[in-house]
Amino acid sequence: MMKNTDNNYFSNCLYRVEQLQQGEEKAAKACSMTMTQLMSAAGKAVFKQLKQRFPAPANIAVCCGEGNNGGDGYIVARLAQEAGYQVQVFALKPNAELPKPVESDAHRARSAWREQGGREKALLDCAPEQFDVVVDALFGVGLNRALEGDPVIWVQRVNASTTPVISIDVPSGLNADNGHAPGAAVRAHLTVSLVALKRGLLTGQAQDHIGELVLEDLGVGESFQQQNETDWFRVDSGALGDWLPVRPRCTHKGEQGHVLIVGGQPGMSGAVILAMQSALRAGAGKVSVACHPEVQAIVAAAQPEAMVHGIRDEESLQPLLRQASVIALGPGLGQSHWSHDVFKQVMKTDVLKVIDADGLNLLASYPIRSAKMLLTPHPGEAARLLKTTTGEIAEDRFAATLQLREKYGAQVLLKGAGSLLVTDRGKSLIDRGSPAMASGGMGDLLTGLVSGLLAQKMAPAQALIAGALWHAMAGEEAGKEGERGTLASDLLPYIRRLVNGYGRDDD
Repeated sequence: MMKNTDNNYFSNCLYRVEQLQQGEEKAAKACSMTMTQLMSAAGKAVFKQLKQRFPAPANIAVCCGEGNNGGDGYIVARLAQEAGYQVQVFALKPNAELPKPVESDAHRARSAWREQGGREKALLDCAPEQFDVVVDALFGVGLNRALEGDPVIWVQRVNASTTPVISIDVPSGLNADNGHAPGAAVRAHLTVSLVALKRGLLTGQAQDHIGELVLEDLGVGESFQQQNETDWFRVDSGALGDWLPVRPRCTHKGEQGHVLIVGGQPGMSGAVILAMQSALRAGAGKVSVACHPEVQAIVAAAQPEAMVHGIRDEESLQPLLRQASVIALGPGLGQSHWSHDVFKQVMKTDVLKVIDADGLNLLASYPIRSAKMLLTPHPGEAARLLKTTTGEIAEDRFAATLQLREKYGAQVLLKGAGSLLVTDRGKSLIDRGSPAMASGGMGDLLTGLVSGLLAQKMAPAQALIAGALWHAMAGEEAGKEGERGTLASDLLPYIRRLVNGYGRDDD
């Protein structure tokens, strides 16, 4: 998760690598800084973070590549040595001859290290377990391919060790644009993102590689922001404002909306029960369930406040569809003949629909475009919707989310570590949540939560964003009692607190 202490606007702006590559020099110039000074500032910023965590005379391995990322590493090594640390540098090309005159900033940093008496050893001479910390300055944000050769062996050794790793700008081997690791990639304990946040550091596989994420803007962040527009933003709880205001004292259940949850075939009653309970705890005035007749008694017994109906045919479903202000379609729906018939009937209505689980799988078989849909797929469901593979979804989650929006005309939430949303409010990323949420029923809970918010007249885009964020935050709270063994139903008390305003600012 991004460590964000001041919640300022810039710390929630996410940028493409191309924007950093093309814009940092212009931003530095606007701040009367040369690129040499910017690299020096980068080295100082990383050393500051190192010094806060590992006081001298800690034993440090700095592993440097040939580009600017390596140049940052040489500056860190020189500053650490001057401050009394025990420093060894391991280079991808040790003791390489530098051009004369030295022209690049990376070469200048390397030359300054040598002039101070610093030496370089081969990368594979680094034994991570012999050091207190390893500084990863091998490859920067420009890398967009799998590592090869010695770096792969080095990454494997680093990841097998318990020695903490500080990565400069991006863990080597990780694509900073989309969060995908095409091959071996460093698992850092701390990643120091320089100038601005790269969007790929907060989603997908990146969540297992970046560790703690710290932004150091090097004094040019404001200038960079002014010169570069971004269309992806990280969402924190402060952004939600009063989307769900305090209720008037004279309100009644009819004013708080009517959610109809459609699903629950035999053997899958639990999913529809969780969605039903979540919609109620989210604050919906009335919640009805349209399920298979064989599970009606089971569902009804689980929550007396809900109205549960066994549906056999179109005639019994139609009155429920007419009463609903929002429909949650998919929890426990299955893919039987009954499921197909129910799905087709629901999709004929003009009511706003939150579609998840088998509702998404059936949508993949009967694709339509509609602005009245909110889709909440996980990567496997997204792959079916786009007729591709889960692996291809993982390679670029940003592109996949945009493709879903384009193909189905819906508001979209692509779930997973670093969930992505494309809605009427723009493009958002939520990097909240917990490994405790890796258990069955979490998606059903989210479906009910979003539906409950919609029923209370929250705008569709707002309901999807707020629902995704509060669902993740509830998972964090439930997970504090233990990441293993957390159940979806454990989140319900925290959902109730969050929709009532408690704990929303506990970032």
